[in-house]
Amino acid sequence: MNATRTPTSAQRWTPSEIAALLHALEPLSGPAAPACAVSVHDRRVELALDPTAGPVTHRALVHAGRLVGAVENALRSLGWAPRTVIAASADSRPLVTISGTRRRPATPTDLARRRVDRRAGDGASPRYAAPADLARVVDVAHAAGSRGAWLHLLNGPTRDGSPAWRTPGSVPPDTLGLEVPWRRQPVLAVCTHTEGVRETVLAGVVIERATVEAALRGLQCDVHVDTFDVPAVRAATLAHAEPEHGVGHGAVCLHP
Repeated sequence: MNATRTPTSAQRWTPSEIAALLHALEPLSGPAAPACAVSVHDRRVELALDPTAGPVTHRALVHAGRLVGAVENALRSLGWAPRTVIAASADSRPLVTISGTRRRPATPTDLARRRVDRRAGDGASPRYAAPADLARVVDVAHAAGSRGAWLHLLNGPTRDGSPAWRTPGSVPPDTLGLEVPWRRQPVLAVCTHTEGVRETVLAGVVIERATVEAALRGLQCDVHVDTFDVPAVRAATLAHAEPEHGVGHGAVCLHP
């Protein structure tokens, strides 16, 4: 991930604000991450995929969405209302623009999201020894879903209302090739009604929001995206979820 700054007017973020925005992206960077350029201009952040990295993959678009989610969370914690515009083509430069449109007071929850450290259990958020209960799973799903993308619980409640991931538990009819502990931990699929560049980026935003919302509730996330590079897997995600319909872009496994 490359980062550049272009001061073009007096109406721009302060150096400390820019540093906070770039710091928010650090957990999502690394040698294994898809190549993505991040630029700061005035009061906007622009993201673009590397055109030399070959054909744009589903995984790369989801990763771009996760970067968007991290920037949006950071902006809210700095007292800015973010406005995000996603291009219709994966080759667009920029692919995504996130602007600080106006000032708005940061809420305590905004500040708590910024403090969440998903890389280590250092006390930044509560921790629980027990598996996730249904109420916390529902809270994560409701808080993370937005703008046409949502979280669907693949191993949801059984007929008696008990979580399907509790012993003896039940495995969904189609496991989508995911090797996860279906009988011990809740697994949520990130879904959209249709498939396209914008929808895939939005799915990445929801994945990033889910990791933060889970941490605020004492849970951690294992995120699975690579399997969903296969179109057949994306199409099969909601095949057994009547009356839901749409495609899947990734899976989030919640655990203590």
